[in-house]
This record gives sequence, C-alpha cells and structure tokens, in this order.
Amino acid sequence: MADAAQIYGQKKYLYRQDGLFIRFNDNDKELIIRSLNGSIDVQLRQKFQDFNPQQSDCLEFNAIYGIVTLKQLNYLVVVVKAAFISSIMNLPIFQAEKFQFIPIEDKKISSRDAQYIAGLQEIFNTKTFYYSEQYDLTNSLQRYVENKGIRKPLSQYWMNSENCKPFRLCNPEQWIPIFISGLIAIRYFKLNDIDCQICLISRRDKRRMGRRFISRGADLDGNCSNFAETEQIFRYQSNYFSFLQSRGSMPFKWIQKPDLKWAPKAKILGDITTNTEIAQKHFSDQFQLGIQRYILVNLIDKKGTQNVLGNYYNDVINRLKNDNLKYIWFDFHHECRGMKYQNLSKLINMMASDLKLEDQCSFDLKSGTSQLNIINVMTTQKSIIRTNCVDCLDRTNVVQSVIARHQLWNTLQKLGIRRNTNQAMEPFPDKLEQIFRDIWTLNADTISLLYTGTGALKTDSTKKGKRTVLGAIEDGRRSIIRYFIGNFHDGGYQNNIDLLTNKIDLKRHEYNNKFFTGWHCLLLIFASVHLGLWKLSGFALQHPKVNQILGIQKKQENNDQLKITIAHFALVATGMFIIRTLILSKYKLFVREAKINH
Repeated sequence: MADAAQIYGQKKYLYRQDGLFIRFNDNDKELIIRSLNGSIDVQLRQKFQDFNPQQSDCLEFNAIYGIVTLKQLNYLVVVVKAAFISSIMNLPIFQAEKFQFIPIEDKKISSRDAQYIAGLQEIFNTKTFYYSEQYDLTNSLQRYVENKGIRKPLSQYWMNSENCKPFRLCNPEQWIPIFISGLIAIRYFKLNDIDCQICLISRRDKRRMGRRFISRGADLDGNCSNFAETEQIFRYQSNYFSFLQSRGSMPFKWIQKPDLKWAPKAKILGDITTNTEIAQKHFSDQFQLGIQRYILVNLIDKKGTQNVLGNYYNDVINRLKNDNLKYIWFDFHHECRGMKYQNLSKLINMMASDLKLEDQCSFDLKSGTSQLNIINVMTTQKSIIRTNCVDCLDRTNVVQSVIARHQLWNTLQKLGIRRNTNQAMEPFPDKLEQIFRDIWTLNADTISLLYTGTGALKTDSTKKGKRTVLGAIEDGRRSIIRYFIGNFHDGGYQNNIDLLTNKIDLKRHEYNNKFFTGWHCLLLIFASVHLGLWKLSGFALQHPKVNQILGIQKKQENNDQLKITIAHFALVATGMFIIRTLILSKYKLFVREAKINH
C-alpha cells in the first residue's frame, strides 16, 4: 500500500509557540489550540506570519483524530503514518498505521499519563482505524447516496466524534476526518475482460464496544456487544452493488464473566419484560436506518447453556409480535458436524425468499465521477440479515461469507455470468474466488482480533472452501491463547477501550493496568507449583511401593510405559484440579476485571 502523503497532496503541519498551531498548505486559515486552566480553547484565524516547515519543532502529520483528556494533561492525537488503501467512487480511503499524542500544554508527560497513552496505543496499534477526507465511512453506500454525499455521520460508528467536540466552532469537517474502527479491504480484478472492484467494509459500533467475556448481550438502551455491520460493495464497470449484513450479541441482558473455566457459564439477567423492552429498543434503532425487515439468524447450539439462551431469545422475539422480524435458529455445530460445511445450503434455502437479487442497493454512476446527482438508482436494500452465535465471531464469520457469496452470485447471474450448481460454497470464476476468500478471511480475523485478541477460528472454511485437519489444529492453538487473554489480560484491555470511547472519566475512575500487582505475582507461584507437581509425580512413580500398587514391573519397561505415562498425567491433573478448581476458580485470584461493570 502506498503512503498517504504520496497520494494525497495536502500537507499538514503542527508546531508550538504559545499554543499548538495547525496549518494545512491548501487552507488560508490556521488552528490554534490552547489549554487554559484545564479547559481547551480552539480558535480559527487567518494565517498572518511566515512559516518554515523545516523548523525543529515542526511535525508533519496525515490527519487529526481529536483531543483526549487524561489524568494530568490534554492531548492532541494525530496520525503520523497512514497508508492509502484505495478509492470508493473515486474518493480516497486511508488506513491509520501510527498515532502520536502531543500535550497541548508544553509540559512533560507524567508516568501515569504515559501508562494511559500506552494502553490507547495498544488499541491503535491493531491498525484497524480508517478514515477518508471526502467519503463518509460511517454510512453504507445506500445511505451515502440517499444523503447526496452530504456529511451526515452515524454517531455509533464515528469513533472520534467526542474527540472532535472542542473544534465544533471551527468548521471541524475541514480539519478532522471521520474515523471508523473495523476493516476496509478493496481489491481489483477482471471478469470477461471488464474492470471490476470488490470492497468489504466492517464498521464496529462503539456504544458497547468491548472484549469477549466482559462484554456480552445488550445494555438497557438496546446497544449490543460486538455489533458491527459489514458491507460488500461490487463494481462492474459503472454499476455499483452494495449488500449489507450485521452481527451482534443476542439483544437482552446476559453475562458470561471470566472465572478461569474454559467456558464460563452464561447467565440471563433481569425479567422477560425488561429484556423484551431492551430488544425493542435495539431493533427500533436499526429500523431508523431505513431498513424495513430483519432476518435474525441464530447459530448457537440446541443443547446445554446455549440452548437456554436460544430459547430465551426466541421467547423475546415472540413477545415483540413484529412481523418484520423473522427468527431462524440454525444449530451450526449440529448441522455442519464432521466438517460438512456444504450443509450450509440448508440455511441458504431457509432464507431463499429473503435473499433476492433486488434486495440490495444498486445504481449506475458515470465513469470517472463521484457526483451523486447524476446517478441512476436501480434498487435499494430493504431487509438485513443479522447473524449471531455466542461470540458473534467464528460461526458468524463463516455464515456471513456464505450469504455474501450467494448474493454476489445473484448479481453475477444478472450480469450474464452463469453458475453451475446451487451449492452454498460454489466457487467464483477466475481470480474473484481467491480474492473473495482472502477479504472475508481478513474480515474474520480482524473482528476476532478486536474482540478476543486472536484471529478467528474456522477460517480454513472461508479461505480454502472446506474444513481441514490443520485448520482444526490451528483452532485449538488459538483457543488456548484466547483462554489466557480472556482471563489475564482482557480486564485491562477493556479499561483502555472504555477510555477511548469516553466511558471512563479519569477524574473518577482511575485504573492501573500493570500486570505485576499483588495477586498477579502469585501467577509465578501457580506455574511453579504445576511444574513441581510434574516433578513430584515423576519421583513418586520411581518408588517401589507405588510401582507395586500400579502393577508396574521393572523388567517390563516397554509394556508398562503407557501405565507410567497415564499415572504421571493423572497425578498432575489431580493437583491442577485441586489448585485451579478449589482455590483459583473460587477466589478468581488472577482474573483481570474491568474498572466499569458491563
């Protein structure tokens, strides 16, 4: 990817005098930012003095993110490294790769503020923040066209909306782009010698942004955890096709707090009346975006705790008595057991009446222009498929990609490209197949990384079109990493998210994310005890009386090796069970909890 400065000619500079001065080379005005008695003052004035960009205290940057207030000081956050992704409707899109925090006051950064900055940088370093100077990334292509290209950002996807407020009297749209969190992937290819473009955009809702076991369900306002909308845009010559899907946690109050167990038990909170009201708020919020019908696809198991959640979700939907909500419960693990992902055709058939060609946004735009007053709108999307599993990650990723594949095939058939079968995983022609797999795998890994700290599971299905043994092994490795991140790291990371999304006021909710605090030093003891158990069990198995009890004879070493190994693991497992289940799980000694209850 090209550097943003090489693509976008506008140069932006920041320097310090009696405040922070910001200049754009194509703007006849400049911004002055000062901190007066703790409050922020931003002024806009005409440029009136010469400026040398080579001066030592001058910083060239790519974009302004906004102002962040920490414990001691206020900071201007800017993007100092960005990559040009590509363009949508000839409007350039950038990925922010590196952020810098600049104190508005000319003071040294305190150690406590440095800790908070490091926490925020941990989020920014995921490189999942995107912006455009001209295109409104918070809106789908359909909403963007309906708005005639006028800047009307949706606050739930506008990551830096609060950080822009100090600039509200200084024409902020001229100085600060709109940032989203998620993914933008754009690829080019040819079909029948025709230039084509496919774009995948995932926008994450910031209102209940969080980490896996800490943030589940919905809050009282109907905002759901891990909610995101994913838009697939396909361009064929001057024809644009946009198809929108969404994902999000089941829209009622439920929790699944980390407690050192592999799969903590989920618990539903509140009564059915309250939770029905929460669901009503959630869907009303979505219907306000112009969608007339929601198809709710629930992929969780029809057994155990997941069965309880699924039945409760079904009861909530039935109580809403809304004909514009269609509920489908498809037990993914049961239907696709034995790696038979071709059975997803059953789900596609269940939604056949809702996956029509005309149920997407499509329009014709004259080549080489981005003027929205000369387009011909052919269809608009009126229904959205909302998919969930427990995490809204791995199963959801697979199903969303299959739905997107089906809808893209509908579009290609309209353009005269025929398909051979009606299988859910039928490959696309030419290079489009690998491109489609790559961008949907990237989307799965990105959303998963932001919610769990690892890439997604089951991505071999998306990337290779089938489940593989190596893919299953990789899933096991990532699951183990998720376990440790969820218990020992996510509480601190959640604090960083809450600070970024303005849920934490450091004047009231100061927090410490250092790992080696009192209880966590005991983690070393915990590991040492387990190592000791391994050694002690080995010594015990060498004792003659122990060998006699187990029936192990010295002369039959080869025959008894399996017995020794089994006994070894049994002793270690018993010790681990006593330590973890009876001591650690009861008191949750090492579990990292967030400062704010979610």
